[in-house]
Amino acid sequence: MLFHSQQGEFHCYIEFFCLKNNKVGLFCLGAAYACGMKKISFFVLFVLVLSVLALSACSGALGKYEKSVSEYRDNVYVGSSSGFTAEAVSGYREAPFEIDGKSGSKADFCLVTITPASYDPTKEYTYSVTLNGVEYTGDFVKHPFENTYSFEVAARCVDNTLTVTVDGENIELASVKTEQYITPEKAFEIALKRLGSTQIVKNGKYEIYIRLIANPINAAGGYFWYVAFVDESQETVAVLIHPENMEITAVRE
Repeated sequence: MLFHSQQGEFHCYIEFFCLKNNKVGLFCLGAAYACGMKKISFFVLFVLVLSVLALSACSGALGKYEKSVSEYRDNVYVGSSSGFTAEAVSGYREAPFEIDGKSGSKADFCLVTITPASYDPTKEYTYSVTLNGVEYTGDFVKHPFENTYSFEVAARCVDNTLTVTVDGENIELASVKTEQYITPEKAFEIALKRLGSTQIVKNGKYEIYIRLIANPINAAGGYFWYVAFVDESQETVAVLIHPENMEITAVRE
């Protein structure tokens, strides 16, 4: 955004821009003045107002907490075919991933897991999936203990559906989210209000996990927003939030 102000003999070009780290840069070019203090004071006030507006425009939806987010898993997809059931989760997270109370650089991800209808421990599978116009292919990795196979790619699924091809067989997956689901940002707001008085959050030294997960507490099914604050000793405070009625279903503190 480029602004030009001319008061008396004062000439200043101001440019605001969003940086990759969501900070705002401000350049004042060719400044030279020979005008009264009142005009200068008015101009400085004008610049400060514009700076606040620019900061608001450039900051992320989680505001100052965004830099502390180590995992942001905002979608889950499920589907099946005659030969497989499948689940995919997607978002962004710390890379490399480490639970240490600090958040480093992040990368997009999409993790797909399949369960064969007929399990053969000697069987190997190949995959093909297209995300954001890019095709990814490779081999599934077998889980060491369960009868599942998975793969992960460094891309984020932003659509409501996903097609995964396993050995030539297509599996159509759809997002579990409905229009009634609250956003992950709203879930974080609820969690922060509930956990803000805990010692971990008050200390301010933590990393944040925001995940849409399958119901972990009973067999009723469904999904919940899981929001956690984890410190450097891996002490954790967390909540489970119903994605539609916004009720806190479980608390760990």
